[in-house]
Amino acid sequence: MLSEEQAMVQGNGESAQQALPTRRLRYEALLALNTMIWGITFLVVKYAVRLSGPFTYLSVCYAAGSLVLIVIYRRRLVHITRAELRAGLLLGLVLFAGYAFQTTGLQFTTVSKAGFITGLYVPLVPIFFFVFMRQRPALAAIIGVLFSFAGLFLLSVNNQFSFSISIGEALIFGAAVAFAAHIVLIGKFSHGSDMTNLAIIQLSLTSLLSLAMLPFAHELHSAPPAQFWLIAALMGVFDIAYTILVMNRVQQHVGGIRATLIYAMEPLWAALAGVVLAGDVLSVPAWIGCGCILAGMIVGRLG
Repeated sequence: MLSEEQAMVQGNGESAQQALPTRRLRYEALLALNTMIWGITFLVVKYAVRLSGPFTYLSVCYAAGSLVLIVIYRRRLVHITRAELRAGLLLGLVLFAGYAFQTTGLQFTTVSKAGFITGLYVPLVPIFFFVFMRQRPALAAIIGVLFSFAGLFLLSVNNQFSFSISIGEALIFGAAVAFAAHIVLIGKFSHGSDMTNLAIIQLSLTSLLSLAMLPFAHELHSAPPAQFWLIAALMGVFDIAYTILVMNRVQQHVGGIRATLIYAMEPLWAALAGVVLAGDVLSVPAWIGCGCILAGMIVGRLG
């Protein structure tokens, strides 16, 4: 089956070929907007988890996101296939693992560090693509990933270049591994699947698994305050439903490794939010690391 871009090029000739870079740039801009939402909402998640606990937040937030997509795209669900159901369940399991690690880890580390360590999925994605799918990245993408990896390393150290690893940082590294696997699996299942149906299955499963974790996490003592429900509902719509839908539908046109170079912006937004809104302090190497991440994105994009 031809991709959307291939069909457009064959149907419209030279003018369509000239339109492709603009279309791809629009796709990449949507993914960049996703990174802004993810990075800035680290603060919101950290605050919401204090009001409820990580799995209460995840169950309510993902339920809200699932409900929004089900209402809007309910006619698509009628035509869901068994292959889409299997793929969606696998993607949902990995997505749940990522957000469970990240949301729990946020309780034990700063917003800035959480954003930086989450960004380690950037160098992990091309490794996973090569190991599990035998896809060799282009040279420009490799150089871009190396810049991003150097940037993430610098973001993780202080002025004396010493490391300090807490339980929170270890949990968030687990989230980075899960998110890298999630990106690779989207690349694997994107062709021939209805990505909206996959998004709905992922969000629904994440909500159900989070709900099942509540008694084990001892989060059933009392109901969260009213402001928690408002935060969780809004985050479910914008931070979850919108970004996951965009990620699933757009990444198939951009490619997993190039998308990952765009996703490297997430820790930059998290750092900015942490410094401006939460009073986090970044070391000199960390600011240099921000520059390396931007350089990696530019090099990968030029390639």
